[in-house]
Amino acid sequence: MKSKFLILALAVFTLSTYRANAQVDVTINPVGLLFGGINVGADFVLADEFSIEANVGYNSRTDDLSFDGTTNEFKYTGVPIQAVGKYYFSPDDGADKFYAAAFLRYVNRSYKEETDGSAVNDFTQSRFGAGIGIGTKSVSRSGVVFDFGVNVGRVIADNTKFETDSGQTEADVGGLIFTIKLGIGYRFGG
Repeated sequence: MKSKFLILALAVFTLSTYRANAQVDVTINPVGLLFGGINVGADFVLADEFSIEANVGYNSRTDDLSFDGTTNEFKYTGVPIQAVGKYYFSPDDGADKFYAAAFLRYVNRSYKEETDGSAVNDFTQSRFGAGIGIGTKSVSRSGVVFDFGVNVGRVIADNTKFETDSGQTEADVGGLIFTIKLGIGYRFGG
């Protein structure tokens, strides 16, 4: 009972000392919107030189092609989730200007090809990886945020399968992760 009270007291103390004017930069990737996907992020500023960003995306598209009287339907779905820690060098307004980053990334993809309603090819992939990156963030006086970054890393765990009419095969698609961050948004707080 005493340990539960101690944990509760520490939690209340921690929350009461948290800055009331916390900064959160909310961004969206405008390029993804052009291609039918969405990727949003929330960058939580913990100190002038450090922030942690969470990103989640959803991509989906369907294409129909006809060959010699048969209709092929191609369906793609992808869900990337990423956490990024950013260290800012000489920030002006807190968590802005040039930064170095470390990230963790998980992505789940599915690509299916169907011919006249029956599955022909089915590609599924779940990957988890980590890496480093660099970028720059600028914040206008009115709070508009522009964030551009490049990340590169390695796959730690990969489960990729390719299934055809003749059976299922595990595929090796390489162990490199490369992402580009282009975010436009708004800074709340601070």
